[in-house]
Amino acid sequence: MTDEELKELFRELEAQGWNPQLCDTPVPVYDTPVHCGDPTELGDVVSDEVMMPRKWTSLNRTYLTTVQGDSMKDADILEGDLVKVEEVGTYNDGDILLVSVDGEYALKAYCRDENGTPWLVPQNKAYNSIRFHDHQEVIVKGVVREVVKRTPRISYRSCISAINKTKAKLAERREVTPDIVTAALQQIAPDIKVARWWYAVFRVLADAGVMKAKDYDAFCVLVREAVPDHPRLPAADELQRMAVDSFAKPVARWTPTDAPVKGKRYDDYLTIAQRMQKLLDGD
Repeated sequence: MTDEELKELFRELEAQGWNPQLCDTPVPVYDTPVHCGDPTELGDVVSDEVMMPRKWTSLNRTYLTTVQGDSMKDADILEGDLVKVEEVGTYNDGDILLVSVDGEYALKAYCRDENGTPWLVPQNKAYNSIRFHDHQEVIVKGVVREVVKRTPRISYRSCISAINKTKAKLAERREVTPDIVTAALQQIAPDIKVARWWYAVFRVLADAGVMKAKDYDAFCVLVREAVPDHPRLPAADELQRMAVDSFAKPVARWTPTDAPVKGKRYDDYLTIAQRMQKLLDGD
């Protein structure tokens, strides 16, 4: 979209009574939560950036950080909220400040008493106010300009970290040979109390690439060769009936709300699948 096309879109939205804003200014989001109770270190690690309209920021440095604790709950600042903080040199009674108290960070309301003594005031009767002069060093880092009640969101850095951890674990998995599969089938067999539970075993083998998807006949042959005397051998047509809803997907994507069985029956299938995976992994 060109600049002119974007301007035309904004004009059309404004004509309809909207107030569109271009999110063109990155605002850092700090990784460490700011406590609303006891102070804590904010740190200097930026976990993400949120794009905001330029007019929503200022010439002063602006950033976002996450709230933790409940001492500001009466000001409707709750745990998990984001607060937008502007670094300014002036502030007034009633302003909510991000302060460093002896090197640790917290959110508190600012107020001078009748004697002119400055206090940091929590908005929860369960907490005591903090008098500036009771601490070696109190530094005001900024004023809270906005509280963002946002939809839960995980930072990109956290997601990538989790993904890389899983990738590393997958890379360490040993090669699944026919001997390993046979041994795993023999070890899991005593746990199979219902013939259809073999579907959980089949799904794990399919996820590992050992079995082709929907090749239930080949799986039944494999099981009969590994445990010919098992009292509840699988049947291809019975296994096929289980491959619906989330059970038609890899085990990692099974969900109790979208499965062909519910409650304890779902837990039984999941337990079998998890145990079979551990046997393949050599755990």
